[in-house]
Amino acid sequence: MKDLGGGFYVSEVTGAVYETTKEAVEPDAGKRSISANPWARWGSDNNYPQKLIDAVMGGTAASEIETKQFLHYGLGPFFFRRKVDDKGKENIEFIAEESLPEEIQEFLWLNDWPNFMQGTVADFEWWHAYYVQYVKNGMGKIAQVKWHRMKDCRPELRDPKTGKINNVYISGMWPSPMDGEYAVVPTFDPRDAASDYGMYKHQLVSIDKDYFPQPAWHGISKWLYVASKIPRWILANIDNSINIKYHVKIPLGYFMQRCPLEAYKSEAEQKKAIAELEQETYKKIDGYLAGEKNVHKAFYSKVAVDDSGKALPGWEIVVLDNKIQDEAWLRAYGTAEMAITSGLGLSPSISGKVLPNGLGTGSGSDLREQFNFQMQVKTAMPRQTTLEPWEFIKRINKWPKDIHMGYRNVILESTDKNPTGFTKQNEQAPTSKKDEMSV
Repeated sequence: MKDLGGGFYVSEVTGAVYETTKEAVEPDAGKRSISANPWARWGSDNNYPQKLIDAVMGGTAASEIETKQFLHYGLGPFFFRRKVDDKGKENIEFIAEESLPEEIQEFLWLNDWPNFMQGTVADFEWWHAYYVQYVKNGMGKIAQVKWHRMKDCRPELRDPKTGKINNVYISGMWPSPMDGEYAVVPTFDPRDAASDYGMYKHQLVSIDKDYFPQPAWHGISKWLYVASKIPRWILANIDNSINIKYHVKIPLGYFMQRCPLEAYKSEAEQKKAIAELEQETYKKIDGYLAGEKNVHKAFYSKVAVDDSGKALPGWEIVVLDNKIQDEAWLRAYGTAEMAITSGLGLSPSISGKVLPNGLGTGSGSDLREQFNFQMQVKTAMPRQTTLEPWEFIKRINKWPKDIHMGYRNVILESTDKNPTGFTKQNEQAPTSKKDEMSV
C-alpha cells in the first residue's frame, strides 16, 4: 500500500484507493491511548492539518475556501438591537460602534477585534472549530481574548475519570515538539467564575469526532490528489517533449547537383559549399513555412522519373501529427475540479470556475440566486459559532444584554428592481442611481 496522505492509500497491485476512517484523524479517540505524549494526536503522525493545508494550497481549492471565508464574514461584524412590533415582526436597529458603552469600545480596540474575528472565521472554515484564549482581569471580567491557530493546538487526552479535557498544548513545532517547544494552557470554563484564564474550543457539533471536528469538505482529499497530478503531467510534457511540426525531406542529389565537384578545386571545398547551401536552404524553408502569414501556403516541387516511370526521390514536406492526447486528461481535471467545488459546498457560479470541459459559471440570475441561497441558508450555523466569543464576553462582563453582534450581508438583486444590483442589509428601500451606499 502506498500512502497518498490525508488518510488515503492506494494499492500498488490493483490500483484501488482505500480511505481510512476516524482512526486516521483521531487515533487516540475511543480507546486507551498508546501515545507516550499527553496530547491527542491529529492524524496518525500528528501532522494531519499541515498535510491537508499543503494539499489544498497546491490547487484551486485554496481560493474557494477563501471565498467561503469572505461569504462568512460578509461586510463584517456589526452591533444591533432587536425590536418586535405589535404585529410580531422583528426589526433590526443598528448601533454605531461609537455609540457603544465606553468599556466595550475600549475592549474591542485593545483586542484588535476585526483581526480576531477574521482569524476565527478562517479557522472555522478550515476545521469547523477554533481556539480562543480568555484572560480575566482579576475582578471577574474578561479583559483579553486571543485567537490561536487551530493547527497549532492539541487538546490533552481526556481524563478517564471525568471525561474532561483539562489542558491544551500550543506549539509551532508539531508534529513532534521537544520539551520547551510547547506551552500548556488550562481549558476555560465560561460557567465557572473561578476559571480566570484558559483555552476554549468553539466548534460546530461533530457527529463522530472526539478531539478534532472534521468538516465534510475534507472528503475531497482524493480529488485534490487527482487534480494536482494533471497539471504536473501537462508541465512534464511541455518540459520534456520535442515540438517538431514538419519533416522536410530534401534529396541529397539536389545539393550535389547545385555544387558539382568539377566546379571546385578540391573535394573539401565542395563539401564546404554544400554545407553552406544546406544552411541557407534550411533558413529559407523555415521562413517559408513558419509564422501566421504562411498559413495554408502551397509548396511545389518537380519530381523526375526513371526509365520505368517510377518517381525518383524529390522534395517532400511531411506534417507531423502531435499524438499527445491531453483531451482526456483535461476532462478528468474538469471532473476533479467540479467534485472539489461540490465537496466544498459551493456552486460553480459562486466559485467562479470556468473549466476545460465547458462547465462553469452560469448566468447573472444563477449567480444572484446561488449567492443569496448561500448567504441566507448556509451561513447561519457557522456565524452562530463564530459569534460565541461575543456572547461569552458579554454575559461574563455583564454588558447590556440587548446589544447583539452579527454579520452584515449584501443581498444581490436584479437591476430592474434596483439599479445598483444589490441592497445592504437593513436598508429601508432599494437605492436609486443618485443614492450612496453606506455601511
